Amino acid sequence: MQTGTFLLVLTTVATVSTQRRGAEGSARRRSHRVQHGQCSYTFVLPEPEPCPPGPEAFGSSANTLQRDSPAEAPQANDWSTQRVQQLERVLENNTQWLQKLESYIQMNMKSEMVQIQQKVVQNQTATMLELGTNLLNQTAQQTRKLTDVEAQVLNQTSRIELQLLENSLSTNKLEKQLLLQTNEIHKLQNRNSVLETRVRTMESKHQTELEGIRGEREKLRRLVNRQSSTLEGLERSLHAANSNTSLLQRQQRQLLDSVQRLVHIVSTGKAPLQKDERSFQDCWEIRLSGINVSGVYTIHIANWTEPKKVYCDMETSGGGWTLIQRRVNGSVNFQRNWKDYRQGFGDAAGEHWLGNEALHQLTSRASYALRVELLDWEGNRAYAQYEGFQLGSEQQFYRLTLKEYSGTAGHQSGLVLQGTNFSTRDSDNDNCLCKCAQMLSGGWWFDACGLSNLNGIYYPARHNVRKLNGIRWHYFQGPSYSLRATRMMVRPTDF
Repeated sequence: MQTGTFLLVLTTVATVSTQRRGAEGSARRRSHRVQHGQCSYTFVLPEPEPCPPGPEAFGSSANTLQRDSPAEAPQANDWSTQRVQQLERVLENNTQWLQKLESYIQMNMKSEMVQIQQKVVQNQTATMLELGTNLLNQTAQQTRKLTDVEAQVLNQTSRIELQLLENSLSTNKLEKQLLLQTNEIHKLQNRNSVLETRVRTMESKHQTELEGIRGEREKLRRLVNRQSSTLEGLERSLHAANSNTSLLQRQQRQLLDSVQRLVHIVSTGKAPLQKDERSFQDCWEIRLSGINVSGVYTIHIANWTEPKKVYCDMETSGGGWTLIQRRVNGSVNFQRNWKDYRQGFGDAAGEHWLGNEALHQLTSRASYALRVELLDWEGNRAYAQYEGFQLGSEQQFYRLTLKEYSGTAGHQSGLVLQGTNFSTRDSDNDNCLCKCAQMLSGGWWFDACGLSNLNGIYYPARHNVRKLNGIRWHYFQGPSYSLRATRMMVRPTDF
């Protein structure tokens, strides 16, 4: 509608301008702007210019010259007046036309604006209704969700209330138990106070008794020191007497052997005895007799009823060594009891243990040295030599005494220098406080369970793992604690 109105206005303006062009010719034009609300309208209006009167109004030039000036002046003024009046009428007509046009435009615009506002209101109403519907749907969904959440909250609340009730019941029970325990604790405290008083009195009595015992112990210690010094003197004198006696016995035996051989020669006329049939105390005597080949020989140990087969090493460090232990392949079981280690076991030509009693008899008549040779699975060799070696009697649990270490195997990580008792795996003869013989097996002078045990279990190279109960000497820290071969041998030191 608004577009049609603009076209109508433009058509009317164009018609008026055409008429005015025909009526006034080449007269000048001016514009007229009308503002109505947000719309503005521009009209082009004629603006006539005054034209001089034509010749027909004033006559020819000859007549004009013939007339007087005062007579011609009124005619010119009349023309101007008429022209002004004509223009005023035209203006009045144009003004009236414009007013009508303005009223027409206002009426049409009002109806169109009313329709446009109605349409806008309808569109806005529809939009608002749609938005309201969406809001109602969303509100319904949120209401349903809130209802579900409320139901869940109510369920949780009921559960929590039940738990709180249970907790309150358990708390009441615990409070009752705490009260009972508190009462019992008070009773115990009362009893403890009574017992503490008794203990204090007993401690005072024990203190007095301990002081008396300490005095008695000091007296006994002094007495023991005196007796030990006396015993040491007796042992020295006895050792000297034994050495002298052994020398005399040896000389007597040699004389008797010589006499017997002479008697036998005289009576039968046979050849003299062979060297291996002679009577020797140890391998060193065999070496002194001129035999320098290592092998198994027979010796006669003093105070020992039967001859003893031993292996003699005639090559190491001057020779004359009597082997008391050898292990090379694990063919002999060294997990033996006290009796076996006392008597000895194995074969002198292979793996064997000479015997603790034979060692005691052998080392008690003279001063002996001990040499220990070791070989591990990597081919490393080491030895430990002690210039003073002696083994006590069975009543002394074959106590070991060592002095003056030398060698490459480390004396502080092998055999200890102070006296230790011999122990075996049977519980009655495990004389070590740490019970190493039962844990590590084998018979040995255990001072600590990890230093040495040359009589432990023989583990071959395929069991190349750290075995504490294997053949061990702490000097070797290679991949295996278990050694491959060991030898222990003795030789007199007073030669």
